[in-house]
Amino acid sequence: MATVKRLMIHIDEELCTGCGNCVPSCAEGALKIIDGKAKVVSESFCDGLGACLGECPEGALTLKEVETIPFDESAANENLRKTRLATQDVNCAGSERYTYSQEDTAVHEGSSHLLPETTLNPKQSELAQWPIKLKLLSSQHPALREASVLVVADCAALAYTSMHDDFLKGKAVILACPKFEDYQPNLMKLTEMFRVNKVKDISVVHMEVPCCHGLVRIVAQAILNTGTNIPLRVFEIGVKGNIKTVS
Repeated sequence: MATVKRLMIHIDEELCTGCGNCVPSCAEGALKIIDGKAKVVSESFCDGLGACLGECPEGALTLKEVETIPFDESAANENLRKTRLATQDVNCAGSERYTYSQEDTAVHEGSSHLLPETTLNPKQSELAQWPIKLKLLSSQHPALREASVLVVADCAALAYTSMHDDFLKGKAVILACPKFEDYQPNLMKLTEMFRVNKVKDISVVHMEVPCCHGLVRIVAQAILNTGTNIPLRVFEIGVKGNIKTVS
């Protein structure tokens, strides 16, 4: 293929924190978060217009004139189509739909998986559905219908010790990582979830680290995409497991 000299997005990986803010602004799907950094998936997908430039809080994105392959609109559209297909439920045991009551989650004394010398004081789980991972959770899951939804960053679920008591009770749960998952597919899926299920309100629990703020942004953008005014509350968890801010 003949090369041309044209503008292309350039990413300074030393400045990039992997927050994912740039990804949804690229209508061609040329950007993804890979190994914690923004990457150009294919130079043929980038139109060089720079719509993503203003979305980077670190100034890691610039336009540079380089010798490269031409922009291929058909290839970019096919990339977007494949990305949408990738958001469909994965066929594994964890993708089976379940809703259950608290009685179903009771821990029975003498369970064979517990070590004899282990002393446990199990509390009642407040988790009321399965699956919980965003990539496995169907947008048609009955637990989401007119529900209060809790969107939790993976690390926050372990960092905050009272997650079940303080956040999970009475909510449908969505678990995601904004750093190691693709922003655009997640944005599309969350938008569909919020819209078709007419969710009542949404809470986001994320870590204080910079990349984790991408989870707040994607949820806020998904709400905006629905064209409705779904109430949103945001809780930031410190690395020591404390609640740092509430908004």
